[in-house]
Amino acid sequence: MEGKVGNVFETQFRYTVHKNSNNTPVSQTPTQTNTNNTVGSSISFIPKDVKDKSVNHILRNSGIAASIGVAILTPLVVLASKGKFPKLSNYINKRLKSVGAKLNELREKPQMTKAEMVYLNSLQKTNKSLNRAKGILLNTGPLKDVLFDKVLRKVGLGKVCNKITAFFERMAYKMTSIAYKSANDSFALMKDGFAQVNKSLLNSKTSSKEVTINGVSKTISEWARVAEEKLQKMDASYESFRPKNVAKRNNWLAKQFNGLGDIVFDQTYGNLWGFIKSPKSWTSFITEDLVAATKDKYSRNIISRKKIITNTHSDVTKELGKLVSNIESNLDLTSKSSYDLLKKIKKVVSSYDMSASDKNKQEIISEISKMISESSNILENSSSKYPEQVIKKVKKSLGNIRYIISSDKKGELEEVMDIYKHILPKEKYAELKKSSKKMREALNNATDTEADKFVDKMRDLKSGSAISDVGFGLLFPLGSTAVAMSMADTKEKKRSVGLNFGIPLFVGLATSMWGTIAMLAAGPSMALGLVTSTITNQICSRIDNSLKKKDAEKLLAQTNSQPTTKA
Repeated sequence: MEGKVGNVFETQFRYTVHKNSNNTPVSQTPTQTNTNNTVGSSISFIPKDVKDKSVNHILRNSGIAASIGVAILTPLVVLASKGKFPKLSNYINKRLKSVGAKLNELREKPQMTKAEMVYLNSLQKTNKSLNRAKGILLNTGPLKDVLFDKVLRKVGLGKVCNKITAFFERMAYKMTSIAYKSANDSFALMKDGFAQVNKSLLNSKTSSKEVTINGVSKTISEWARVAEEKLQKMDASYESFRPKNVAKRNNWLAKQFNGLGDIVFDQTYGNLWGFIKSPKSWTSFITEDLVAATKDKYSRNIISRKKIITNTHSDVTKELGKLVSNIESNLDLTSKSSYDLLKKIKKVVSSYDMSASDKNKQEIISEISKMISESSNILENSSSKYPEQVIKKVKKSLGNIRYIISSDKKGELEEVMDIYKHILPKEKYAELKKSSKKMREALNNATDTEADKFVDKMRDLKSGSAISDVGFGLLFPLGSTAVAMSMADTKEKKRSVGLNFGIPLFVGLATSMWGTIAMLAAGPSMALGLVTSTITNQICSRIDNSLKKKDAEKLLAQTNSQPTTKA
């Protein structure tokens, strides 16, 4: 019992109490030792300030170690969003285009001077270095994620990893559902508005009046029935975006991506030497390459159903632009043949107009078909020596461009609005135009979230991104806060550190983490975290100043209340 009581005293008092052989209590100072203690009754003397220093020393060292480790890795973790560092990656892409253009300009010269030859050689080396740097940036995220996930599972934390990933997956599902909730509400309001207008048109006094639209003449009542049929088609197509069908698609995609992290690990760390000595294996986005086929199938399914409901020229332009970007990302622009092919593709695509005549559309389709057949020969004989996989990617993207243009037409919503423009009063048409625009924007946002952001988020989560995000997100504030806390030697200072440093840091990181869950891009997510952290810091700073003022007033009152002693 003596030992237990002694331990309690040790934690609460500056000095411990020892017993001598006569059971007489003896008070000791830090420099005293009791030579009369017996083995059975003595308690080792450890001053509290020594223990505090020891604890603080351990806390400080562990905090510093954690902070240094995370300080090195955090920039990579924070900036590596969806496998790329936005600003640096954009800079490298611009530099690659610039270098490619200069190389082709030099190659087009009939003769080059010795200086130009040296410059050409320098540009080629620069291009090679830029491509490798781009590859490192692209793959920082997945390489970090799969390694961290694998290490934690090796030390027996597999269940924890699964629970963390499952939580983030549920959040990704939730954010997709929220996006569709807005679209569903907008569609229901628009549908009711259209139905009421159609009903009023059928019963109006002018229902028998004949109106010509795009060369076709019908009565207003007949046009109202056409509009009603198109509304029914929109409603039937919209079933694909009801909660049940969206959830079914989401679950299918999650299953398709199961085991992605293991595949990435096997192709990288599992074959490290082969991975390192083959630049082409790490100059492209590893995880994106692995899921590209599934992502394309998934996205096409969503977009094709959405286009039945609404499809504008800006939608088509955006879709074609993505495909051209995919082609560009797979080409080596230092190769003149590749550069010329890209220029030709861009020229043909930019010439496409949704309202163009069928003759013009067929000419464009024919031109793209010709490029598809020629691309194999161009890329196979290119100085870049493209692998078969890249050639297939380019041809597939060209095939998708051809399909989009050949099957392109206005959506049912655009057809209905074209009818209403001719048979409704301007005020009523403006009202419907506003509700249809709101629905179009909401549906475009929802399908974009699911077909792009959700797919990318699931790709990252199945590679272990949730584990590293949570791990580094917690280690940094815990480590840095531990350092600051350990250096504070009073209760008031520790409280001040917590208010001015700890709480704002946690709030900022929590907000950034929410941004990740909400599938925000890295820039907006980081900016949001910075804003909330700054606001929290201002609030906590004022609280801290108020508490310090109260402490000072309390201390002054206690000093004044003490009786003065006469000398």
